[in-house]
Amino acid sequence: MSGAGASPPTRPRTRLTGAGWVFCGLAAILTLGAIRVQVPLLYLLVGGMFGCLLASVLLGRRMVRYIDLQREAPSRVWQNQTVHVGYYLRNTRRGACLGLTLCEQVGPAVRSARGYLACLGSRQAARAGGRFRASHRGQLVLGEVEVSSDFPFALTRSRRRIDRPLELLVWPSRGHLKRPLLHRGAVEVSTSAPSPVGGGSDDFFGLRDYRGGDNPRWIHWRRSAGRNVPVMREMSRPVPELLYVLLDTRADPADLSGLQRLERMIRFTATLVDYAISRDYQVGLALGDHGGPVIVPAQPGRGQLHKLLDCLALAQAGSHGLEQVVAGLHRGQLRYAQVVLVSGTDELSAAVWIPLRKTCRHLTLVRPSTLGLLFDDSPAPADPASTRRGAVRE
Repeated sequence: MSGAGASPPTRPRTRLTGAGWVFCGLAAILTLGAIRVQVPLLYLLVGGMFGCLLASVLLGRRMVRYIDLQREAPSRVWQNQTVHVGYYLRNTRRGACLGLTLCEQVGPAVRSARGYLACLGSRQAARAGGRFRASHRGQLVLGEVEVSSDFPFALTRSRRRIDRPLELLVWPSRGHLKRPLLHRGAVEVSTSAPSPVGGGSDDFFGLRDYRGGDNPRWIHWRRSAGRNVPVMREMSRPVPELLYVLLDTRADPADLSGLQRLERMIRFTATLVDYAISRDYQVGLALGDHGGPVIVPAQPGRGQLHKLLDCLALAQAGSHGLEQVVAGLHRGQLRYAQVVLVSGTDELSAAVWIPLRKTCRHLTLVRPSTLGLLFDDSPAPADPASTRRGAVRE
């Protein structure tokens, strides 16, 4: 929900709608006709028209003046996917507020759909919904929400902006893999280790002496006969397969094609990471950034997926190449791992991939020329020239 530190709401502003301009034009013509022909009925009609216009201004401003608003949205969203936002509105005055429209005041990084609330009762609260799509990855700040109403005659639209800042992190969009880069499922190719939980029931691993807290169901009674300490059956669970993804983020900020290629590689990496985590892999990530190589050690679980996607969401074109990234990796981390090397150029230095091929269990090279055969970037890609870190506001 919107955090503290929000500025007070602005005062309502009123503008004529398209119908209002036509209405004012007709009123002006009737006014000139009434002055020319001096017919009392025309004066009465002109007075009624201007009274309707004045009522539209006063009532419309009253509809939005006493509205308090809070916003609720997820902290992390996918690029180019529809995100639902909840608006909690409270009417602090006596009398209903009618015909309320809600619209996010954001820049070109967000394509938003308006929310609508037909009626908000006297001193009551209600919830309205809205939607938006973030077209660029990175840090996004939702700032002001515009509350407007054209009640009662739709001749004028009164609007007021309420500042409720809310920070979101936009993950790179997902495509789908055309070919399986991971050879087999993690459980099928994994090795075994003692279960971290006593009494695991996957596979038999060995025998050991009884320890406090062990489940008596796993006592090996035949081996325990004639011994002072019972013998326990130690069960094992598969150790998940290891996957490391190495991403080359070198690109010239002035080179549009290079930035487009980098954005596509980031989307491919996000898709691969999400696919591997869903198959119970331990996934790690290494890439270059302005401050140096960024290395996320391999871990399993959805929390690790959030950590990896957060890193990819904030990744920027840097000067650190794969040489520095590979040098920062510990060889012991790669000994039993599959490694996917995502290169930004087709001419990959032998000093990068030869040490990896000798160290890791399996190495897959992904180059720009082969990326199209492996990855389908189905969501509409964002313009990389305007992809940036930091707040996106109007």
